[in-house]
Amino acid sequence: MSSSTHANHAKIGLVLVLGIAAIFSTLVYLGGAENKENLIAETYCESAVSGLSIGSEVTFRGVKVGEVKDISFVWREYADANDADAKRVLIKLALDSAKLIPNRELSPGDAMRKYIEKGLRATIVSSGITGMSHVELNYPKNPAPVEKISWRPNEVCIPPAPSILESFSDSATRLVNELNTMDFSLAWSNTVMLVETATKLCDSMNMLIETQSAAISGVLGEAEETGARMRELADELQENPSLLLRARDVQPLPETER
Repeated sequence: MSSSTHANHAKIGLVLVLGIAAIFSTLVYLGGAENKENLIAETYCESAVSGLSIGSEVTFRGVKVGEVKDISFVWREYADANDADAKRVLIKLALDSAKLIPNRELSPGDAMRKYIEKGLRATIVSSGITGMSHVELNYPKNPAPVEKISWRPNEVCIPPAPSILESFSDSATRLVNELNTMDFSLAWSNTVMLVETATKLCDSMNMLIETQSAAISGVLGEAEETGARMRELADELQENPSLLLRARDVQPLPETER
């Protein structure tokens, strides 16, 4: 074999070694970057999570900040959960802490706990007619207090918040249940009784006004006469203020009658 052939084989081997090293370095770098930037969090849900799957987006105010890493049940992850909590759906989230957490003074976990104290909640939102869903992180106007759970989370646990559709559905269900338990016949009879009582009260007031009309007219006449006298007195005092200090007809002193 010629020396040129050996040289070509050496070049090919060197290129392969450098390529493999470059690929390995890239994978190590990406893996290190992912471990450095990603924050694993979790949330849970009482209702079904239809349309949500591994890889579904996690958004904050419409901006993608992560994706769903795993979906299972609480009992598969936590043996200390009670029977009620064990049936809940557990959702693990891989969050991009570089996008979600601007404060680099705190660790990503501590920063997320601060956000949760300020009202950060996780909501499963349907994406429309496609049937797909995603997890939305948000700050509700009136966040519910953090629920006490029976298990001890391994990751930062973001409390759930119901979506607008779920809230509307719950309100509608409560309204229907209240309507079903209402006694409409009793409510109608009470309404009729109230109307009859108001009618009798109006009739009694009309009768009282008719029977006492003469007395009311007399009182109004006396009030009008009194008002006229008061106006005359006011006019007279305005013309002659001294009437406040002496009588209208001054009686002569005894010594002046001589």
